[in-house]
Amino acid sequence: MDRFFAEMGTTIAAGDVLNAEIETSGLLSMISEAGLPALEMARLIDVVVDVASTELHGPEGAAFLRLLISLGPRAVKRAASAALAELTADDIYPPEWVSDIGKPTPGQAWRLYDVAGDREVVVATFRYGDAEHALLVSVDLAELPLAGLIVVSENADGMIKTLRANAEPWERFEQITAAEARRRIEPALTRTGGEREFGPGDPSGVFLPLAKSRLRRLPSDDPGKAVVYTAADRAAAVDEFLRSTDGADAGDPETARFWAQVLTGYSSRVPGEPPAQVGPTRLEAMLLVHVPSTFTLSAGLRDGLGQAVTAWVRWVVGYQGQDEAAAERLTERVPQVLADFQAAYDDPFGVVEREYVRDLVAADVDVAWLADQRARREFAVPLPDDREGDLAGDEEDIDAADPDGRAAVTAAEFAHCGPEGAEGEEFVTAAKRVVEEIWNDDPAQTWQKAKRLAGTGLDRHDVIHALAGDDHGARA
Repeated sequence: MDRFFAEMGTTIAAGDVLNAEIETSGLLSMISEAGLPALEMARLIDVVVDVASTELHGPEGAAFLRLLISLGPRAVKRAASAALAELTADDIYPPEWVSDIGKPTPGQAWRLYDVAGDREVVVATFRYGDAEHALLVSVDLAELPLAGLIVVSENADGMIKTLRANAEPWERFEQITAAEARRRIEPALTRTGGEREFGPGDPSGVFLPLAKSRLRRLPSDDPGKAVVYTAADRAAAVDEFLRSTDGADAGDPETARFWAQVLTGYSSRVPGEPPAQVGPTRLEAMLLVHVPSTFTLSAGLRDGLGQAVTAWVRWVVGYQGQDEAAAERLTERVPQVLADFQAAYDDPFGVVEREYVRDLVAADVDVAWLADQRARREFAVPLPDDREGDLAGDEEDIDAADPDGRAAVTAAEFAHCGPEGAEGEEFVTAAKRVVEEIWNDDPAQTWQKAKRLAGTGLDRHDVIHALAGDDHGARA
């Protein structure tokens, strides 16, 4: 921390807005990576703010607090705002240049994308006066959009030239609007830090807070311009495949329809993606992650998988209009994915995950909707590796879809949370009731309350503890 504040003091004294933001972004990333419970995180934030007031004197300290307010999450903004108010009450103000923090002028944007839809890289430029810098976000589209690489560079021209020069035969490079750049990277940046965390030493984590700040500077698309694909569009694509010559080679008609619905549904689960959008990485995600964790398959469906998938992929190549390089890259991956399928399907983790949604799935299930349901149920009852408390026997044998199984997991987790004796048993009963309400989304208000509490920084256990405490107190 001493070294950080020494470097930050030099940067602030030079009035270097961009590098001051980058250094602050790195510190905020380090705080986030600590992964502390809410109370300990609040203490850490207070320490950072207090140290800043001590190590950075006068206007420099005020400037750093303004950087925290601009880039930090809600808890950091609150602590930094309170500290800045104390400084200004003592007539200590930041230098005038801090009014520029977080307010660069957006410039141009470009996109390098895989024609099969597995990945894209978006670059957006910004200016502080005459100084241009660029934000690069690589977006993994094989599952839900996630940021794979985040970079902020003062060499915008070099970054763009490098991307263009290194495009693969199955990739395309094009200029896009700043609004389209926002639309393409916003879901990935929003999800990153929640569903995907950068580990220590990953440079992308350093830039994440700054990237989210830059995102807010980009204009939004006109909602009317967004392309929306519906269940009807997916159903039409399935029917088109089944009527095609490739569909005629897909095996048993009912088996072929099942697999066409599963694959087509997954391929267009993200808004704006047309049905049957697939490349080799997404094919792996479909068959080695999505299907094993979602569908309980009959022997007939498993036996018919190879013929149906091979035919569907041949049809997709023409349906997408893939060129020779992209088509070859996709089709040559099919045999290995099929060879790996049975092991993925039999994996104990996949078996457990299937239990969470087995009453919700159908071949044509809306995948985005299903992801929300899965997240809710895994919040109610964590997967075995994430459970707390002592459970008798093998945890993987406990069926989360069975109310008795959920009750056992909840009792083990909250057995020592309430008061001792009869009142403690009542608290565990209240916790079980909260878990059941979240699992079944009935009443829906319980899950909404849980999400609001989680948004304040409470971890899952503390959220359920708080809801059970309210329920227990009301009933008492």
